[in-house]
Amino acid sequence: MINFKSISEIKDLIFENKNNFFKILESTIDQLESIGKTLNALRFTDKDFAIFQGNKIFSEKNFNLPLFGVPLAHKELFQRKLKGGQAWPNEGGSESRKNLLSDQTAKVISLLDKAGSIDCGRLVSVEYAFGVTGHNEYAGTPKNPWNRTYVCGGSSSGSAAIVASGIIPVALGTDTGGSVRLPASACGLFGLKPTQGLVSRDGVFPLSTSLDTVGPLSRSVEDAAKVLQIISGKDKNDNLSVKINIPDFLTEMKKGIKKISIGLPKNYFLEGSDKIVSDNTVKVFSICEKLGAFTKDIRIPNIETANDLNMLLISTEAALSHKKIALEKNKSFNQQTLMRILSGVFTSSEEYKKLKKYRIGFIKNIVSKVFEEVDLFITPVWPCLIPSIKESDFGANDKAAHLVRRIGHNTRPINYLGLPAISIPMGFDENGLPLSIQLVGKPFSEDLLLRAAFSLEKEFCFWDKKPKI
Repeated sequence: MINFKSISEIKDLIFENKNNFFKILESTIDQLESIGKTLNALRFTDKDFAIFQGNKIFSEKNFNLPLFGVPLAHKELFQRKLKGGQAWPNEGGSESRKNLLSDQTAKVISLLDKAGSIDCGRLVSVEYAFGVTGHNEYAGTPKNPWNRTYVCGGSSSGSAAIVASGIIPVALGTDTGGSVRLPASACGLFGLKPTQGLVSRDGVFPLSTSLDTVGPLSRSVEDAAKVLQIISGKDKNDNLSVKINIPDFLTEMKKGIKKISIGLPKNYFLEGSDKIVSDNTVKVFSICEKLGAFTKDIRIPNIETANDLNMLLISTEAALSHKKIALEKNKSFNQQTLMRILSGVFTSSEEYKKLKKYRIGFIKNIVSKVFEEVDLFITPVWPCLIPSIKESDFGANDKAAHLVRRIGHNTRPINYLGLPAISIPMGFDENGLPLSIQLVGKPFSEDLLLRAAFSLEKEFCFWDKKPKI
């Protein structure tokens, strides 16, 4: 069995005996098909393609590839086109796009191919990636591996469930308002949302062209760093992509937390979170100080407006991308998704321009003020304990609408600011579900985030305990 193995451990098994490779691949696909379906987390596998990829990689004998022979699967928003005119589905988690196929291969998927990974299939996303709990009437609502009556969070819910169940070491997700960090946190993973522009979104199903980001969900900081190293870089096909010098993340993460300055915002984040969540965040803040970080209380000016501005920008840009299909196939949509997309129709083109212009000034103001004081700041991820599937179901609970709006309280502002952030698991709540914190950095400070996360990972040893699958 290869359950709960890291990238390095899988590669070691392959190099120990090359015959292990196809045993590992077959086991991974079998578990995706069995456990993945039981968790409602799997959309599809393509065993023939995975074997084809494996044979190709072995024939080229480039054993130094960073992901040589490592089987992976990713959120269904990442396109793949095959040779001979065939392609994988590109449904965006929605019946409204049923049977639509990919017209290209996503840039990040091509980069993982070149690094030697084996792409086994796709995992459930919330419809159009527009949701924070993971509910999906069309594809099925993924179940949390730690307790299957609870949600995984959204919208990269399938990615979180599959990685947390130990089938694969890492999966890609997308994050527009928290959709990597929320499911990663709910399932006890490290969820890394990179700086806007670091990772290409070419060939990824869009929700908000200004806010969408791509990042990994993993059980270890090292695996997140390895994947981030591979997928980072300038891409001419992504209009927000930025060319920067990319550090060696694996080397940087081992430098420790000492002398990194970390702030604890006293406004908004703690105020809007339940006491148990806030108390745990303050506890981790104190641990950072014991580990050698400089710590101080801070205030973030006007941050309370960023949540609503993020939601308005998402709806506006979702309407620009998907209005036509939403109107033509409205009966094929979840009503919640449809409402959110169509609410963006009422933003005029002039208001949209003002919204984007205002965001630029907002970002400059906060970044200049906050990061003059600290390198990173710490917040909760979920503002409340992880809800059950029933509790967060619009059809079963009339209070679910308020809950869903509240869930993104601590994550949406970070997307609006375009900042990098990582969720870090640190313990369990009263229901046996993971508790996590979020570290946020200035633009392109992923190296510092990984340093701090790696230090805290060793402190908490979260994955010494594993869900019973």
